[in-house]
Amino acid sequence: MSKVIKTDLFQKWFDDLKNKMLRTIIKDKTDRIAVDGYLGKTKPIVGAKGISEIKIEMGAGYRIYFNVYIENDEVWLLSGGDKSTQSKDIEAAKELLQTIQEGRGAKR
Repeated sequence: MSKVIKTDLFQKWFDDLKNKMLRTIIKDKTDRIAVDGYLGKTKPIVGAKGISEIKIEMGAGYRIYFNVYIENDEVWLLSGGDKSTQSKDIEAAKELLQTIQEGRGAKR
């Protein structure tokens, strides 16, 4: 069982989604991470150390950007977006992860 931590940036993105089916799919994925630690199909983001993505196979190529903090068995949901905002979303996730890591007192 992993602790899933939703950042404010992720939560705002999720709350702003209009598509109820998409929201249900994302909630199911995040609930499954919390229950059994299953992340599904993921891919590390090149040039963004410590950040990976979960692709949502629906619509505009939605993605969830996350970090796994193994020491505390935490999965940090950093941000989300779709293919059209991917570069901006990754940059936001990188900045947020840097802030989180500074708070942890470690550079990973």
